[in-house]
Amino acid sequence: MLQNRATLKQIRFHLLGKLRQIYAENESESIARLILEHIGYPLSLILRDPDQVPASPAHAQINEIVAEIHTGKPIQYILGYTHFCDLKIKVDKNVLIPRPETEELVEEIKARVTRPIQKIIDMGTGSGCIALALKQYFPESEVWAVDFSKEALIVAAENERINKLQVNWRDMDLLNDRSFDQSIRFNLVVSNPPYVMENERKLMDRNVTAFEPESALYVEDHDPLIFYRAIASFCSRHLAENGELWVEINEQLGRETALLFTSLGFARVRILKDIHEKERFIHARR
Repeated sequence: MLQNRATLKQIRFHLLGKLRQIYAENESESIARLILEHIGYPLSLILRDPDQVPASPAHAQINEIVAEIHTGKPIQYILGYTHFCDLKIKVDKNVLIPRPETEELVEEIKARVTRPIQKIIDMGTGSGCIALALKQYFPESEVWAVDFSKEALIVAAENERINKLQVNWRDMDLLNDRSFDQSIRFNLVVSNPPYVMENERKLMDRNVTAFEPESALYVEDHDPLIFYRAIASFCSRHLAENGELWVEINEQLGRETALLFTSLGFARVRILKDIHEKERFIHARR
């Protein structure tokens, strides 16, 4: 238990000691920094004035955070937010925590899409991180985002307010999209749908399986591409001529996912690797 007279230097060492019981060294350093910034003490201040003694509420807050961390709860849910493409993104139990791979997806789109885009749609938006990042990068574009979870859309709308960006949010089930006006066309469709197979669940960390929403993660082993077929079906009706599709995929199913899109009429279907050299994204055109 952290004592009330602990200095900033002592607090940091206390945090690192507790975090190293669970996390690797680099991750412990990163999480400790997040926690200290959250309570108002960035690393620059700690290095400049290590003997400063914070007010007692800071000590109590750190004790509470450490206790929650030791339950396995992800730090992003404990703090209530994360960062994604330089945006502050609120997260709670109703939405997935944005992954670095998904940030890579957005950065790939930013780097490779050089022509003006009239309309963009993010399918299965969750926290809204992809839609909001794309609106930030393509401010002249009209950005839409859909999700079947009303709770997730509430979080996404709050992130819109926090980041002062405008997105059209809509309640829609990817597996039942017939409510969409048939005349609407999008120039770019992007999605990070559920793609973790049930047989992979046992390989995942408890801080994912015990805390993140299952409906946003898992697909049945017998039909792991169900959401990609639904996205392709949506594109057959709503992707404009010469429009682009970008999706995040299961690294084990790159070839199968690419063949699916090719068989359903997409051209120039390409598998792209992430920073870890895993097959992680597909880019295709109508």
